[in-house]
Amino acid sequence: MNLNPRILLGLALGAMASVIWGGHAVVARLALVGQGIHVLDILFCRYVPASLLLFPLIWRHREQIRRLGWRRIFVLFLFAGAGNLVLFASALKFAPATHGSTIAPMVSPLFGALLAWWLLAERPTQGRVAALGAMLAGVLIIAWDGLGQHPGAWRGDLLLMGAGATWSVFTVLLRRWQVSAVPAAAAVTLVSVPLVLPPFLMFRADAFFALPTGLVVWMIVAQGVLLGSLSMLLFGRSVEMLGATRAATLSVLVPVTGLILSAAVLGEEIGPVKAAGAAVCTLAMLAAVLFTGRRVG
Repeated sequence: MNLNPRILLGLALGAMASVIWGGHAVVARLALVGQGIHVLDILFCRYVPASLLLFPLIWRHREQIRRLGWRRIFVLFLFAGAGNLVLFASALKFAPATHGSTIAPMVSPLFGALLAWWLLAERPTQGRVAALGAMLAGVLIIAWDGLGQHPGAWRGDLLLMGAGATWSVFTVLLRRWQVSAVPAAAAVTLVSVPLVLPPFLMFRADAFFALPTGLVVWMIVAQGVLLGSLSMLLFGRSVEMLGATRAATLSVLVPVTGLILSAAVLGEEIGPVKAAGAAVCTLAMLAAVLFTGRRVG
């Protein structure tokens, strides 16, 4: 790889996006378990500020979004919008952040490979099947370890698998419809607002804004600015500079960052079994992107 300044900048931007995503489970778990935050609060903090920040991007890509059509945008919303975030955030009421930062990101490529085989006629090579099998083994190891350390975590693990599976539908549909991920995700963010804002205003607004001001500001910044806007823009720019395959390799930083932050911020014990499962998942993900392919037919 020729590490010219453009490549180095692309790597840095993609790494920053992956680190932000890696902290998602930690931020949500901390807020939901110990700070009096409700899932509706997270939805509000994610989609309302992000829609305002991303509106210039939506306007700039309005022709591409218009060609996509509202029916397809709504389908994408079903799998990657507020419903996906509800699954992920609700899971973290039961499962530790170490599970949130590993299970969902790993389940997504597993389901994505099956969907791509069905919808795109992309039959995985033997090498990719082996890598995906190793990822599945790693996910099962992590979930099994949680049965002993976190009773009841299996409920959250199932929700995390659902979040990963629904996100994989979103990514495969983008490829099937040949749509750029960043404008599509921005459009999904905008579509989520009318469904999130009314219930928040009716049931949670008073309680949320009665929380300490610093916590309210932090949730808006973490969810709406960092996760909902900045990470998307950083990764989109990284893809432009590196190409999709190189940029995708940086996703291995998501579970790594998640595990480190879970231990440092929440004091969650990683343990040798969970660490082994995460290592298997991460190495298998890297192998699936770099060293294996898919064939059509």
